[in-house]
Amino acid sequence: MWDNGWDNLFNRVEWGKYPGEELIRFIARKFYSVPDRQSVRLLEVGCGTGANIWFLAREGFRVDGLDGSQVALNLAASRLAKEGLNADLSIGDATCLPYEDNVFDAVIDVECIYANSLADSRKIIDECHRVLKPGGWFYSKTFATGMTGEETSEPLQGESHTYLRMPDAPLHSDYGIIRLTSREEITMLYGPLEDLEVDYIERSQNNQKTKIKEWIISGRKPAS
Repeated sequence: MWDNGWDNLFNRVEWGKYPGEELIRFIARKFYSVPDRQSVRLLEVGCGTGANIWFLAREGFRVDGLDGSQVALNLAASRLAKEGLNADLSIGDATCLPYEDNVFDAVIDVECIYANSLADSRKIIDECHRVLKPGGWFYSKTFATGMTGEETSEPLQGESHTYLRMPDAPLHSDYGIIRLTSREEITMLYGPLEDLEVDYIERSQNNQKTKIKEWIISGRKPAS
């Protein structure tokens, strides 16, 4: 569930303007060979200030973006307008997507789902699965267990790897739940997808004082 703290965060933090190379590689592998890119419809859930939306629109795809923060969407729309790019941006809740069934060629999650309880994460992934076309791709980049700060975090009772606060973690704070995903939970959460691929990125910050680990997950909705 989206938290109001994100509005404050988007107002005070200067966000990156470019997509991560993992997403660029995924899009290139799956869609760069398509003759008509406008025939490819892509959705990003939790699009924030639009770094990924900007990239996808710039590459010529038909793009939709959804976020719970109007502040973030306004910043995304402003950037797109300055460069003459188009995307359909909507405010909404990822647990109940405002789209019809079977309409997107790919749905993208770049660290949106992790800011939800396990129950809500299941709802979001089910919704992403619903709006994908048969054979469509789901891409998810999400924080993994094994990060700095878990030992001193305040857990959410009744859920593993889910925290109300992570004061010593290399993440922004004060915007609600933080859920880290274990390798065992991936099959349970993303199980409806076929051709599931799971990789990870591990890096350090602050002169190796803190560690960040992220899963890179992709799979397809069954064709029938």
